[in-house]
Amino acid sequence: MKNTKVILPKAFIFDLDGTLLDSMPLWDDVYSAPFRDADIDVPEGYLLAVNHLSLKDCADYTLKNTPLSISEQKLVDIWNKHSRYAYENTVPLKEGAKELLGFLHDNGVRLAVATALPYDLFVPCLKRLEVYGLFDCFVSTDDVSKGKDSPEVYLRAARKLGLQPSDCVVAEDSHIGIKSAKDAGFSTVGVYDKASEKYTDLIRSFSDFYAKSPSDIVQALKDGKIINAKN
Repeated sequence: MKNTKVILPKAFIFDLDGTLLDSMPLWDDVYSAPFRDADIDVPEGYLLAVNHLSLKDCADYTLKNTPLSISEQKLVDIWNKHSRYAYENTVPLKEGAKELLGFLHDNGVRLAVATALPYDLFVPCLKRLEVYGLFDCFVSTDDVSKGKDSPEVYLRAARKLGLQPSDCVVAEDSHIGIKSAKDAGFSTVGVYDKASEKYTDLIRSFSDFYAKSPSDIVQALKDGKIINAKN
């Protein structure tokens, strides 16, 4: 039987929290910490509203939309205190993520990060997990003017790769992020995460392919099910 060569996308742009990193339960705890300290209930829907934002934008949202009375810097300091140790020491990759990144890298697919995390959290984490060197570039929402309700972070990553949106696949676990990427002309892969489970149907609706785990993406690529528009 004649071998059929698998055609792969030119580039993958990855979200981190909930997509490559099994870190969303941590952030529920981190974002809830100031409310616990102030003996205030976390507002309904708050955690889902902020999980795609940079820490600065999250602080702005929190101070405008919740009963917390605290300075923006103090709020960010609390979140950093609760999260830094975990990213440096304990946050793991999701099952199959390292295999996926290695497969893409070994087959010449360019890799980028587009995350709401600040560099001082995700860089040590990716280095500890021994995947930092697989990526060609990194973009944080701290580098752009808007959160993931805008495609700006994905567009910046594509530009850094020297590619057009139609050359790239964006992998996301967030319904907000994946919609932004889809609307901007990227091919999209939705990735299941328990934290966004209630939005599964919505995420699927904006996904060219939906994966229960990063391992599913490897098999889909081998089967030729994830091919961006220009291929």
